[in-house]
Amino acid sequence: MSYFRRNEGTIVFAFASLAFIAFYCINYFFRRCRNRDVALAAGDTEEAVSSPNRPPRGLDAKGIESLPSFIYTEANGIGPGQGELVCAVCLNAYKEDEMLRLVLPCGHVFHVDCVDIWLSHCSTCPICRADVTLDPVY
Repeated sequence: MSYFRRNEGTIVFAFASLAFIAFYCINYFFRRCRNRDVALAAGDTEEAVSSPNRPPRGLDAKGIESLPSFIYTEANGIGPGQGELVCAVCLNAYKEDEMLRLVLPCGHVFHVDCVDIWLSHCSTCPICRADVTLDPVY
């Protein structure tokens, strides 16, 4: 009996394993190139795309704190039965004495904790996707 007959299963397994690893590496390479092209088309710089630590796309803490906030019961025009009654981020109803934050320029209102987390990752309104401006427009 020849050497290849005795070890035929091992040889087939080795070739199948190598083929799987090669397929996985090629697939990973193509997905990485495609994601890079999409990021470049979205306006990211070459340096930001190639960096392993991409800069955050949201607002910084100082910018978020500059947005107006108020207590729900003291809000003018927003009260029980009027205006927005549910936070679109957490889907919980506003309760008395909760702090809310007004997102400019669209004027949507959210819980402070909910929208602060959102804006730290994304610089758009959670409802209408309008770009959040830090300087109020009068």
